[in-house]
Amino acid sequence: MANSNDTSGRAVEDFLAEAEEIVDRLSTDLGTLGDCADSGECDPDLLNAIFRGAHSLKGLAGMFGFADIQQLSHNLENLLDSLRLGKIPLTNATMNILFDAMELLGSVVRGLGTGENFSSAIADAIQRLNDCATAQESGGESPLQKLGLPEKVLNSLTEYEEHRLLENVKKGRTIYSIHASFNLMSFDQDLGEITEVLKKSGEVVSTLPSASATPESMIDFEILYGTDLALDDVTGLIDRDNVEVTRIGAAASPPSAIAAGVAVAIPATAQASVPTSAPAEVSAPVGQGDDMTAKSMSRTVRVDIGKLDDLMNIVGELVLSHSIISMLATRMRLEGFSSLAIELGKAAKGLDRKLTELQKGVMEIRMIPVGQLFEKMARIVRKVSREQGKKVDLKTFGADTELDKLIIEDIADPMVHIIRNAIDHGLETTEERVAAGKPERGTIRLSSYQKGNHVVIEVSDDGHGFNIEKVKKKALEKGLIKTLEGVSDREALDFIFLPGFSTADKVSELSGRGVGMDVVKNNIAAVSGMVDIESIFGQGSKVIITLPITLAIIKALLVSTAGRTYALPITSVLETIIVTENDIDTVERKEVYQLRQTTLPLVRLERFFGVPRTKPDSAEFYVVVVGVAEKRLGVIVDDLMGQQDIVIKSLGDMFKGYRGITGAADLGDQRTILVLDVGGIIGEAFRSGG
Repeated sequence: MANSNDTSGRAVEDFLAEAEEIVDRLSTDLGTLGDCADSGECDPDLLNAIFRGAHSLKGLAGMFGFADIQQLSHNLENLLDSLRLGKIPLTNATMNILFDAMELLGSVVRGLGTGENFSSAIADAIQRLNDCATAQESGGESPLQKLGLPEKVLNSLTEYEEHRLLENVKKGRTIYSIHASFNLMSFDQDLGEITEVLKKSGEVVSTLPSASATPESMIDFEILYGTDLALDDVTGLIDRDNVEVTRIGAAASPPSAIAAGVAVAIPATAQASVPTSAPAEVSAPVGQGDDMTAKSMSRTVRVDIGKLDDLMNIVGELVLSHSIISMLATRMRLEGFSSLAIELGKAAKGLDRKLTELQKGVMEIRMIPVGQLFEKMARIVRKVSREQGKKVDLKTFGADTELDKLIIEDIADPMVHIIRNAIDHGLETTEERVAAGKPERGTIRLSSYQKGNHVVIEVSDDGHGFNIEKVKKKALEKGLIKTLEGVSDREALDFIFLPGFSTADKVSELSGRGVGMDVVKNNIAAVSGMVDIESIFGQGSKVIITLPITLAIIKALLVSTAGRTYALPITSVLETIIVTENDIDTVERKEVYQLRQTTLPLVRLERFFGVPRTKPDSAEFYVVVVGVAEKRLGVIVDDLMGQQDIVIKSLGDMFKGYRGITGAADLGDQRTILVLDVGGIIGEAFRSGG
């Protein structure tokens, strides 16, 4: 970046906080605009919103001194301005230029502070934007004069409003002049209500203040309105006193507007258009009286996730302190200090209630809708489908399901891998789909829903699915299995997650290199999640990701085996049972237990981690039945030590290779124990046979 070296780290952080939000919103709105490119028509309000977003980003970059971003945003704004003024048509070629420029903007914003040089790419993008913006259509004689609008009204219209008026005329809509009088004390609300009603059946082209003979306590407006409705229908639509509707071009003359150049504060909800040179912000409406206020209209604040992490760590330390206080109360009661122990116990219970409320409050702040992740995936779908030349529709469900922000960030890259594979390998070409009797447009479906204390995210496609027999043969060729006998379809699909495994006949830029799905599984396992695949050959595939709602403070079941203590997240514990050696059966060298007419696979925790046993096995032991998604496993331990709230701490990169461990936790007695990754243990046990 040209100026990034001269700016402080704080400036970059402040800029990123708002710039990323603007870029994400612009990308989402551009995707919606792209859906209109085939028809060549779009919602003018949507195009205006995109134009304002580019304008805001330009101003923000200029304020912080990021010249490259400012220049790219400025040229993007110019092209959008040409589009909204109708100087160039909305085509797929134009949308491709906008998509590429928007993607580059996102890369430049995210690359701030990394030292990466985007100068060449920015210059190329600006050249493409300018070439597209200057390819303006030659307009013929304007038909506005034929409408019979008063000269003062014509002079008051901005270039954009003239364009929108012409567009309504070209579409054969009837143009009406709506003259309305409002009380000065409530005109902003009343005008906004009328505008919203009118927008449902047509387009509000212009809203102008009008000169009239109404009392001083009133203010008049003239609204130019294009619609297919008849005069009586428009009149009935508003149904208000002091409102007069006149058809433009009829014998009656519409009330005249005041001369051009007079400005009025119109609320953003009622504003029909934004002039070409207008700033991104709209003046606030006139309030009651002359008093001014500096209060913010927003009730939200932007908070750095790092601050929430620090706050959560403090809550975690308080949880540990509460555990110590509870233990001291118990010891005091046992040692004869009954009266003090009772008082201390009451205080501990009160502290526990408040800690629970505090923990819940902090957790709710960290939770964000999965829809934010889905919006990013929508951009990936559009980009990859364009690169592949495939027609793809994206459908999303359950976007309001909430998940911890850090978990959403950690699974973003795995989701990109999954969607790229779905489009590249899963969906057929248009010709192949038509030949197979399918719709020519493929469908990617993103859905999420809460299941107990987990959130399930599903990515499905209606492509050709996995050829299970081909997967088995590949596994045989690579030596992953010695024979095809006894290998179920379910087990065969698990091979896809092994390093270097690929069924692609040719290598593409997106996939087929044998990398990706193993990384997907490892990254999801790192947040204590699980990933499964379902597929029907010829009909499509589904990738199912099961995630914990949060990884911050959790309730855990403490267990001990071979003299060591571990923590099992209680959200994955289904039940506990007492068994003996005689209750355990062996099937194909795997230990199992018959639990209510079902066969439950078992794993001995000390064998899983290779911990030597210093004492002989007891006659009885516990089996903790755990489950993630649809998989169940019995974990054999020596003893259950009760439940406790714990704060999971990361073990760092050095321990990433250890399967079955998700982190560590401090107990109230100053001990540090390992927190088990139930999904990792289940996956490893099913793959290795316990």
